[in-house]
Amino acid sequence: MRSVMVTKFVPYPANAGGRIRSLAILRRLLDQGEVVLCCFDDGSSDAAELRRLGIDVRTVPWDTSVPNVVRGIAKAHSGSAGRFWDRRLAALVRRACAEQPADLLQVEYSQLAPYLDVGSARLKVLDFHNIESSLALSFARSSRELKAWLAYPESVLLRRLEKKGAERADLVLVVSEEDRQRLPGRPREVLVCPNGWDPGEVLPASTEPVAAFVALMGWKPNSDAAVWLAREVWPLVRASVPDARLLLVGREPGRVVTDLAAPDIEVTGTVPEIAPYLQQSMVALAPLLSGGGTRLKVLEALNSGRPLVSTSVGIDGLTDLIGKGVFVGDSPADFAKEIVDLFGDPERARKAGLEGAEAARTHYSWDGTLRSWSERISRLK
Repeated sequence: MRSVMVTKFVPYPANAGGRIRSLAILRRLLDQGEVVLCCFDDGSSDAAELRRLGIDVRTVPWDTSVPNVVRGIAKAHSGSAGRFWDRRLAALVRRACAEQPADLLQVEYSQLAPYLDVGSARLKVLDFHNIESSLALSFARSSRELKAWLAYPESVLLRRLEKKGAERADLVLVVSEEDRQRLPGRPREVLVCPNGWDPGEVLPASTEPVAAFVALMGWKPNSDAAVWLAREVWPLVRASVPDARLLLVGREPGRVVTDLAAPDIEVTGTVPEIAPYLQQSMVALAPLLSGGGTRLKVLEALNSGRPLVSTSVGIDGLTDLIGKGVFVGDSPADFAKEIVDLFGDPERARKAGLEGAEAARTHYSWDGTLRSWSERISRLK
């Protein structure tokens, strides 16, 4: 089987949720036969490592200049999607599909839906990592910033793009039943393929009152969550546990996040490995106030053996894990109480972490979550 995959960036190293999912899919495509990967190179990735695996990686530089973005908006009819349309990338996809017959054209992210029309293949798949229109609307409703008001019209434009892409693809993937309900249009075939994680070693339990929020801090919903956590929740935790510490771990923190640093709050910025910070922590956190899809960092934390305190938004798409290592609080007081209760009973936290690890490994390994998609594309052989 010959596959052509289109994604935003070279998914190696897999240091963000979207790249982790893309890499998991890419590895399974490679098991099926020849794979050509077409994507942008933003200067932070390692295409050579994927080539060593036997993947034909073809890239173009990511050009965010005003003229190029304007051309992209004219094509995609969306500001956020317009950043990812590039005629050079379209040419790579077209050539990859034309030089030899393609059995599968796998397009990752709804913002890349216009690339479905570029090349021909026996089966065209559009993988919705998120329902971006719902994410934009969620952000607009949760924030009072001027930027949030602009998210209202963008959500309408994204929904039109998603509808068009969903109806042009032969097969659509979504990450949860909730996202299936949010999906616009009338797609021909839809599979729910949740995010997953490759099980690893459970970390030894910690007895120190340390909590970690691990996320891409440059993403607005994550930075908003960090601010809410540090300013609204954490003072309540400290009032009950004076020696408690908070770790804000992740790439690209803007000033709004770095300004949260204090003697009891560490803002790490980019780190080579997440495990040492989870190792320090008794509890992991997912304090999201807006967003969509399912959080890969939730699965990472649970697989490491850490119980997780989340908002309802943070656990969206993974609600079956509530009560299995996951605790939910939506107000600052309720969120803080869940953290304080776990800090006050390290043995309960340890047992909850092990229960969460078992649940995540049983229900959310990549082999399990992607099985229906793998079986579907194997018919192309």
